[in-house]
Amino acid sequence: MTPHLVDLDLEGCNEFVELHLPIECPNLKFLNLSGSKVSNLNLGMTSHLEALNLEGCSEFEELHLPIEFPNLKFLTLSGSKVSNLNLGMTPQLKKLNFEGCNEFVELHLPIECPNLNFLNLSGSKVSNLNLGMTPQLKVLNLEGCHEFVELHLPIECPNLKFLNLSGSKRHERIGHKFVATPELSAESLDICPLHPNNNLPMFRIKCKKYDEPQGWRGNLEKLISFGHCAYTNLEPFLASICGLQKLTKLTLEGNIPKVPKDLYQLESLEEVSLSMKEIDHLPDSICLLKHLKYLNLKSCWLLKQLPKDLGQLECLEKLILTECLQLRDIPHSICRMKNLIYLDLRYCILVEKLPEELGRLECLKELDIEGAGISRLPQSIFQLKHLCIFGSRWRLESIVTEIKLSIFCSNNRFKFGPFFCLYVVHYMERM
Repeated sequence: MTPHLVDLDLEGCNEFVELHLPIECPNLKFLNLSGSKVSNLNLGMTSHLEALNLEGCSEFEELHLPIEFPNLKFLTLSGSKVSNLNLGMTPQLKKLNFEGCNEFVELHLPIECPNLNFLNLSGSKVSNLNLGMTPQLKVLNLEGCHEFVELHLPIECPNLKFLNLSGSKRHERIGHKFVATPELSAESLDICPLHPNNNLPMFRIKCKKYDEPQGWRGNLEKLISFGHCAYTNLEPFLASICGLQKLTKLTLEGNIPKVPKDLYQLESLEEVSLSMKEIDHLPDSICLLKHLKYLNLKSCWLLKQLPKDLGQLECLEKLILTECLQLRDIPHSICRMKNLIYLDLRYCILVEKLPEELGRLECLKELDIEGAGISRLPQSIFQLKHLCIFGSRWRLESIVTEIKLSIFCSNNRFKFGPFFCLYVVHYMERM
């Protein structure tokens, strides 16, 4: 007969095995049994309980909650033997901790859980989780949940700061502490681990480094919840990417057949790698990425042309076109890229010439034409005082105010204009 009991703390009572509460205990708000040997607990008439701590209760298997539990905010069952839990009517929940509950397989949350901000199920056997009505979620830890295959996050989840799915079947690793700006990469898969008989396109998505989740606008959670096989419908996949407003780095690799046409919506993009073996062109909208500094088109084997207005990428510092085997021309507009430092044309075997006004690229320091089809250089290139040109048989350097040429060449395969020859002769005579 303790109807006015408010706090009950039995933490560290290592031999404690059984607790009988009053039939009615309307004022109890705090109950701590952590470290005890309690195996079950009936909280039938404790409707005002706010915090329940059963951490480290290694023998604990069964918890009976009231039908309505309107005030419960904190529940910790970490290290227990609980296998499932229905939290039915607990609308005030803020923190749930099931870390190390190795037998835990199923969690039923309230239909609406507007205040939940922390959920830790690491090490459990949970296979799926629906967090549809948890808009305040900040931390979600599913590390080491080896049976986990399906996650549904809210359409809007603006406060999420920490997401860990490492070690699950569904994701090799998506997410860890969000410490920087967002990055996303996707690569094609030949076989879906979950649906091996599915012959439609499949992708593995990796997301890391987040800081401003308000820019996700419901798209990142779609990418995560779709998993390995959901990108069989390519259009929603590409559309979801284009909704990641704060994305700064994007990598698409493999047999993805086309580049997202609305890529220009990703205004924060600074790095783009599109090693896509099946694309034959880039959308013109890529020229609208005003903050882009790095563009890598390595191994786009079927790419035949670049957008004519590529020079609009005035912030671009590195342009890599290695092994673009079908590419024939470099658009003249790239001469407007005042910040371009590195241009890589290795093994662009059909590219035979460079734009005549390439000398306008004042910041260009490295030009790599190893294996390219280029047989002559534009004369304007001698305006570039710090340029190094690399190829399999020769290297050209111009340093500070005077052009000094060092030629490493096994034969006279390359033909150069008279302006170039004058400098070669002059330099050789001085040697």
